[in-house]
Amino acid sequence: MTSKTSQLRAVSNQEQPASDPAESVTISADLVVLSDPTGPAAESIRHLRTRIIAQHLDHGRRTLALASPAKDSGCTFVAANLAVAFAQVGTRVLLVNGDMRQPDMDELFGEKTSESGLAQYLESSSMRPDQVTETEILPNLWFTPSGGQPLNPQELLSTPRFERFINISLRQFDLVIVDTPPANLYADAQRIASVAGYAVLVGRRNQTYAHDLAELSRQMAADRICLVGTVLNEA
Repeated sequence: MTSKTSQLRAVSNQEQPASDPAESVTISADLVVLSDPTGPAAESIRHLRTRIIAQHLDHGRRTLALASPAKDSGCTFVAANLAVAFAQVGTRVLLVNGDMRQPDMDELFGEKTSESGLAQYLESSSMRPDQVTETEILPNLWFTPSGGQPLNPQELLSTPRFERFINISLRQFDLVIVDTPPANLYADAQRIASVAGYAVLVGRRNQTYAHDLAELSRQMAADRICLVGTVLNEA
């Protein structure tokens, strides 16, 4: 995850800052669209939001996996801030922590998160998605935490339960954004993106190799995953 001073570079139209968040929610400074809404990182997140609206939501596509070829690329940072940015313009968003390897996103919303999450839903045969989803932690934003670090994340994601989770969620929300672990270490990202159908790749300037991004893009294309775009973090 990046610090709040991290910046993003993405091509999109200029857009004005969204409204202030609810003050009653304890949040991490890494959520720059809330903690530093006039800063360059928040502005780049809004640019990315504009691009996704034009190239993704306006075409009726409502799921999005955020994937990176290696760790420390800022994938969690982009996924969380993008979800908040969409919520700020009235989109009903479900943010899912699909990274059950190193679930840093669970800490972003402080005491609002619970112990139950995606892992518990996938392990159960009777739980409903709403039982592992936090109640509107910010206006228009819901969050499903990872549920910890199970021993078999890849096997859990490969069951029909995960696809069912996404399908049920799409009946309740305008947009579902899923964070994923590094693709060069685990196959989880490929599975999540395959179910979502659409993905945004995340890299970091001077750290992520271009050929790694190209290889991940090739792998996703082979699985018929539509690549919406690529985001470059700048430290």
